[in-house]
Amino acid sequence: HNTAMSGGMNAASLGSEVSQESLLLHGPFARKPKRIRTAFSPSQLLRLERAFEKNHYVVGAERKQLASSLSLSETQVKVWFQNRRTKYKRQKLEEEGPDSDQKKKGSHHINRWRLATKQSSGEDIDVTSND
Repeated sequence: HNTAMSGGMNAASLGSEVSQESLLLHGPFARKPKRIRTAFSPSQLLRLERAFEKNHYVVGAERKQLASSLSLSETQVKVWFQNRRTKYKRQKLEEEGPDSDQKKKGSHHINRWRLATKQSSGEDIDVTSND
């Protein structure tokens, strides 16, 4: 370990002792390592889907118990439920609106944005203007 670091000196005053790479990996703005994608087993998915059918939100002791019984972390269960709710909402929207324009990739994002940016007069807001 570098004892100069604990003496209150900053990286600039240490010169070449601390590399840029070291700062990126261990500095105050270091990124967390990329999370590995979880591959759920068929039995885990079955249990998660059954839990989702009963309740779309699982929190607290219930989430802790479910995670423990499936040998998963609470975070894995939480993220699975978040993703499953998103899938559920998307499927519901697709069932409701068989409008072919809505099915085009990404068009729902644009339409939602246009609705959110409508002025009370019904005119679109001009976001291209520089004044």
